[in-house]
Amino acid sequence: MGNRRDQIKSVAAELFVENGVAGTSVRDIAEGVGMLSGSLYHHFPSKDAIAFAILSDFLTDLNARYRSVLPHVNGMREELRALVHSSIEIAEAHPYATEIYQNEKAYHGPGAPDEIADAVRAAHTFWIDAATRASACGELRTGLDPVEFARMLRESVWWSIRYHRDHLAERRDEVTDTVVAAFVDGGAAPDAPRGGRGEDPALTDRLDRIERRLEELSNALLSDS
Repeated sequence: MGNRRDQIKSVAAELFVENGVAGTSVRDIAEGVGMLSGSLYHHFPSKDAIAFAILSDFLTDLNARYRSVLPHVNGMREELRALVHSSIEIAEAHPYATEIYQNEKAYHGPGAPDEIADAVRAAHTFWIDAATRASACGELRTGLDPVEFARMLRESVWWSIRYHRDHLAERRDEVTDTVVAAFVDGGAAPDAPRGGRGEDPALTDRLDRIERRLEELSNALLSDS
């Protein structure tokens, strides 16, 4: 029963992104799964119930992951990197969930189901609290509003996930590094420490090699002139 439900959700999620929930019929989903429409109702009462289950499962796992990783990291860079990386990992496990949420106003508008709205608020709170702590201890650049900073960082993550959906597993670390470098390092106070336990050695090595190469090119140009 459980595996069949998962199969239904998987097929429906892709159809919902392609055609919208309104543009997808129960028959479309049933045919994608290889079952009769009537049989599908033994698992879900409606296509809206399927969409709800997809988002509920995603948000439940997302908040659980946030709660599990944050106690083990400290400081702005470590905390926000953990949130970025965790978001990508959960998105891998729940393909299309973020797009369904973004596309369907019924789930992010004023009339969103209470369970979904409450779970989204809980997820947002992790980002806001991390940015607020960073602002309070001087790690966040002066003048940046922590709530707005958290919103922009969070939204950049979800749109990056959407953009890289088809190759997300292969590009997980690259997307994480790019978002962290652009937003977290960019938003850090000039004298705030960067690195510690949250520093990515591979990224640091790559940046060092780029700097050395630039220096070599600069010296070569000077010698040629």
